[in-house]
Amino acid sequence: MSLLVLPFSAFAQDRQVADTIVLPELVLQALPFTGEIEGYLAPGTETGVKSGVPLEEVPQSISVVTSTELQRRAPSQVEDAIKYTVGVNASTWGTDDRFDQFAIRGFDLGSGSLYRDGLPQKVLGFTAFSSHPYMLERVDVLRGPAGVLYGSNDAGGMVNLVTKRPVFERKAEARLGYGSHDSVEIGFDYGDVLNADNTLAGRITGLWRDGSTEIDNSDDDPAFLSAGLTWAPTDLTSVTLLAHIQKDDRTPTTFFPITGEDYDAAFGALPDDFGYAASPYNDFRTEQRSVGLEITHEFLPELALNSRIRYAHQDTDYRHLYRDGISSKGISYTAFRQVEDARTIGADINLEWRRSFGGAENSLTAGLDYHRAERDAEQYYKYGAYTMPFTNISYDFDVADPALSGRSRKTYTEKGIYLQNHLNFGQGTTITAGLRRSWLENKAEDRLADTTSRRKDSATTGMIGATHRFANGLAPYVNYSEGFIQNAGITIDGDPLDPSRNKQFEIGLRYMPASGDLLLSAAAFDLRKTNVEDYYFDENGNIDYTHSTQVGEIRARGVELEARGRLTGSLQGVLGYTYLDTEITESANARKKGNDNIMSPRHQVSLWLDWDAERLLPGLTIGGGLRYQSDSYATQLNGRVTPSHTTADLALRYEADEYALDLGVTNAFDKEYYGVCYDNLGCAYGEGRRVNLTLSRQF
Repeated sequence: MSLLVLPFSAFAQDRQVADTIVLPELVLQALPFTGEIEGYLAPGTETGVKSGVPLEEVPQSISVVTSTELQRRAPSQVEDAIKYTVGVNASTWGTDDRFDQFAIRGFDLGSGSLYRDGLPQKVLGFTAFSSHPYMLERVDVLRGPAGVLYGSNDAGGMVNLVTKRPVFERKAEARLGYGSHDSVEIGFDYGDVLNADNTLAGRITGLWRDGSTEIDNSDDDPAFLSAGLTWAPTDLTSVTLLAHIQKDDRTPTTFFPITGEDYDAAFGALPDDFGYAASPYNDFRTEQRSVGLEITHEFLPELALNSRIRYAHQDTDYRHLYRDGISSKGISYTAFRQVEDARTIGADINLEWRRSFGGAENSLTAGLDYHRAERDAEQYYKYGAYTMPFTNISYDFDVADPALSGRSRKTYTEKGIYLQNHLNFGQGTTITAGLRRSWLENKAEDRLADTTSRRKDSATTGMIGATHRFANGLAPYVNYSEGFIQNAGITIDGDPLDPSRNKQFEIGLRYMPASGDLLLSAAAFDLRKTNVEDYYFDENGNIDYTHSTQVGEIRARGVELEARGRLTGSLQGVLGYTYLDTEITESANARKKGNDNIMSPRHQVSLWLDWDAERLLPGLTIGGGLRYQSDSYATQLNGRVTPSHTTADLALRYEADEYALDLGVTNAFDKEYYGVCYDNLGCAYGEGRRVNLTLSRQF
């Protein structure tokens, strides 16, 4: 982990002689790229530039959800943590607690673009390696291609979760909460220096909740315990061990049909609350473990080593009774169960060489990374296993596991080498450039049929950008970046598909007033994904679901406006507006060409403000937010609209001595809206009103 050292404050030395001119002592403080941040504006990041730079020197659009924002809004999932971030469409699949689902700049990324501490934490089948926001100290959202630093990713960008880690000071918090649907929660966060030499620090964080959602027969029971140990024998060396265990019992999404749209109204009517009904069979249980090691060492003032490695393992047991058709006989359901055992290991090792050239400061980072993910799965599946007649609309019937239908193992390996150079000319101008070469391999084994297929790919990506800060606080930037993502299909000739490519041109303007606690940002971009996988159509126009072609192209253009930080002495928060225009410019299916891409609302507005209400009551803070999202589509055929919606959230906090009382309300007006509507499948509700009251104490 690199640190940028900046002047912070000055203190007068003791005078030795009355007439002596005493110069102030210059005290240096590191600019934090991890750790708690007071307020809504992070001063720097190492997500966009691995050597670590002030936020305004990143030549690409980036936002940071700080520890203050996480504390004030108390999100229950990562997708909730980033829902006020510009360019992000959170909860793209409605109330679905299996994964963190979101889209960035018009590309539905799901959990395929998540990283933790700079290492991949991507979904494997139904294994998502999810993280609870209470174990995080910040969330960085980098928008646009990130292929140079992070390898295979979709076009919209990536999200980096930064884990809470030891600090060399005492930290002790205990919390107890109660909320909607009889949810009970207990949590704690404790850390301190562990030896007299002040070279060893530890931290342990935990949370347990027993609850449910508004969906019938649902569970919302996350639990985790994370721990960290940091040894820093000198200012030049730091070794951090991070580990955690986690056990979750969650509820999968529930789609329900709309009468007259998804089925003939003459078949019968559904109860008004059918959208909240679900089978007791539905369940999503996971057990997860991870251990990681971070080492930084400065060999010379000009040369530093940064290395990270993490191993994670998760068991998943997923059961779902989902609708597969509707007729006059009733609603037909498929019984599905998938049991998975997944393992992943990620490593990133780089050397940073810093050198001054005249008045310029140059930082060259050369690194290599490695990611291997392996998943064993057993699938139990029976199509049309049960029928619910319209004369008895109820899930009150037993569901048994179907017979074994598949046993497989999938292995994904990615290796890469990269270079990134950040040149600061010392007059407000910086240039950042990077280059990467990646090698990818996918191996799929059908363990019932005893067959194996293997595919290898490679990709080269680059980026270049420049920023300039004027004396008045204005900082324009320009960027070109590239990325890629591997595809899983095969052509009609049996050949593996090439990776899809993505590239982006972006210009932006940031403004930071002299106070340094507010950042205004504007960005305009042209983002394209080429070599997009699509189904193969024969010469007669018939679709072949088993083979693919790569003639697809998606274009996304847009403008993003964001304000983060302190607006007045008593008011701080975040404001964002996104205008997005997506188009499928090429497709094997003529019906798709010219349509919008999926999960791409044309307009999004988000506003969250915290007001220090000291004048009303000492210790009181009042927070509130509004989010608007316009219409969008769930499929590229654009056959069905997900209607626009506006929701409001509220947060009250009262502090007295070492105690704090927090009241959080999401969807405060209990707005009933569709989180997603899918062609011929139905709709899924967004989350209704949820109230949580939490009492915490600092020790």
